[in-house]
Amino acid sequence: MNSFASSDDASVRRAREELAGLQQRIELARAELGRLQRLAGAEERRVDRGLLLETIEQMVASTLRAQLQAETTASRLEEVARSAERDELTGLPNRALLLDRLSHAIANAKRHGTRLALLFVDIDDFKRINDTLGHASGDEALRFAARCLVSAVREADTVSRYGGDEFLILLDEVSGPSGALVVARKVIAALDAPTRLGDRLISLKGSIGISIYPDDGQDDAALIAQADAAMYLAKRRSSGSIQTAFSP
Repeated sequence: MNSFASSDDASVRRAREELAGLQQRIELARAELGRLQRLAGAEERRVDRGLLLETIEQMVASTLRAQLQAETTASRLEEVARSAERDELTGLPNRALLLDRLSHAIANAKRHGTRLALLFVDIDDFKRINDTLGHASGDEALRFAARCLVSAVREADTVSRYGGDEFLILLDEVSGPSGALVVARKVIAALDAPTRLGDRLISLKGSIGISIYPDDGQDDAALIAQADAAMYLAKRRSSGSIQTAFSP
């Protein structure tokens, strides 16, 4: 686990502990408030009513403050949880979130007898961009690539940065390899659109490998391995190529 993941886990844990403590305070305050209200009704003649009302008002204010703090903490917890599932550079779902969505998609496809596709996208000659234009331009190129991939798919599909200059695209429902090929060609075309990095105008190229569930694998590991292997075959053939997996 990397340092970012460890930091996110610690933040989530602290936020959850804080939220649990605030919720306990709220329950205690509500219990005390209920006791005081019962006391006001049962012993109205024997208790200084002004003092009792002041105490109740203080308890109400304290309860409301604790409630507000709890809502703020819950909101922060949700934000931390969301950030832990996103790639810091591109804002795309990270590997962990992609794997979670892929496992759910496989289960759904198995249940309904449908197919899904996985596209493994690698940006060709990315090292040359980093070496010649610098890492800042390399980062901008990856952000541009992320936008290109998102623009080429449906809203229901998932584009994830898998690591480095590699991306995975989960197509939740496809008719088969032909449907996935249509999307892959859209990705290649989107990447090929000229973009300016620093003082240079460049076009990106990508190599894409495709695997289909259940044709090429029954689980996430098999589908990723098949798409990865197909991507390397595409890369060896020529820049900007697409290759479907060979069914086991």
